Amino acid sequence: MIHTEHWFFWLFVALYFLHLVVEISLDLLNLKELKRNQNRIPPLFAGRFSKTEYENSIRYTRSKIHFSWVKATFDVAVLWLAIMFGGFYYVDVWLGNLLPTYPLAHQVAYPLVIGGISLLLHLPFGIYFQFGLEEKFGFNRMSWGIFLTDQIKTIVIALILGIPLLALIFSLVQWLGAWWWLGAWGAMMLFQLMTAALFPVVLAPLFYKFTPLEPGELKDRIYQLAQKIRFKMAGIYTIDGSKRSAHSNAFFAGIGKTRRIVLFDTLVENLTHDQIVAVLAHEMGHNVKKHILKGLVISTVLSLAGFYLLSLCLNWPPFFSTFGVPTPSLQVGFVLFGLLSSVFTFPLNPFMKWLSRKNEYESDAFSVAVTKDKASMKEALVNLSKDNLSNLTPHPFYSFYHYSHPTTTERVTAIEAIPLAN
Repeated sequence: MIHTEHWFFWLFVALYFLHLVVEISLDLLNLKELKRNQNRIPPLFAGRFSKTEYENSIRYTRSKIHFSWVKATFDVAVLWLAIMFGGFYYVDVWLGNLLPTYPLAHQVAYPLVIGGISLLLHLPFGIYFQFGLEEKFGFNRMSWGIFLTDQIKTIVIALILGIPLLALIFSLVQWLGAWWWLGAWGAMMLFQLMTAALFPVVLAPLFYKFTPLEPGELKDRIYQLAQKIRFKMAGIYTIDGSKRSAHSNAFFAGIGKTRRIVLFDTLVENLTHDQIVAVLAHEMGHNVKKHILKGLVISTVLSLAGFYLLSLCLNWPPFFSTFGVPTPSLQVGFVLFGLLSSVFTFPLNPFMKWLSRKNEYESDAFSVAVTKDKASMKEALVNLSKDNLSNLTPHPFYSFYHYSHPTTTERVTAIEAIPLAN
């Protein structure tokens, strides 16, 4: 069923396996770097990491890499079996026979069915990661009840939000003709803005309990910091992240009047007030330095380009025959493009990660500038690395390609070089 004579098929094969080779090579370099440094704690962490903690961070990194290899092998096998035996096509035929008089329902159902199949196939990996790997290293605090409830909630939310969006986009193809991709892009942008606004007030509370931060020194200092830099927010909250994981985090969520500062309870427990303020100053720095706005602009441009390319692919039969689909269809084209476009865009990954790391350095500098406190930011970074069993010695090529944040050593070195204004 595959048309192997077309150049596009061989381009896809070449890029697909090149991507795999890059990923595996970087993993091997990372493992080699771990082995090279396994008997010496980096100077920055000496006295902060015990030998046991350092060994655990190495074993945790190794375990995650080995887990990713097993999952990647499974994904490769499933994808190529689906391509070679026409899996994407036969699911579409089955739905067409099931819903012969409801073409829009057929179109909407197809990506949902493919997504459901993917969810079921990957569920064992999610279970093992949570209750095997994370449990082994002391991070899992999730009960089976919470895990299953989270899965059900995720599916329900995906259906509630996804069905109307898919129906609108597929309808726009009929309504707008050749310009459908522009309308679909606009609809997707509005949908993303809507979900960003709803996330902290509607979606996230379905999974976590949001509690206003108790009055006291920490809350007062955060508000003072926000007022100092004119950072607008709808409140400061803690969430019960410890019910699911021992990992620590803090983030901003929402836009406009829904924007909240959110602290994991594990972060509040593990960091001092000075360190929390330094971390939040860093996060606020992303807003002040317009990193979020710039990221939105880049995402918007890439999304527009993606929809345009999708419109071209939908009218190009080799795009479908390459993946074992003899009869082009709108819904199959959408799914194939969404699943496989990363094969063609992965060379952009190092640039996007470099830009993200650049933003992190700028936000670190902003935090130091507004708090006049290098020590707390450095200690916070070291403590977070310790609490999360981060890889302290990643291979430079690996971190260059994969890391959205500089390594802790790189960030601390940069912070130490920042001149403090009087």
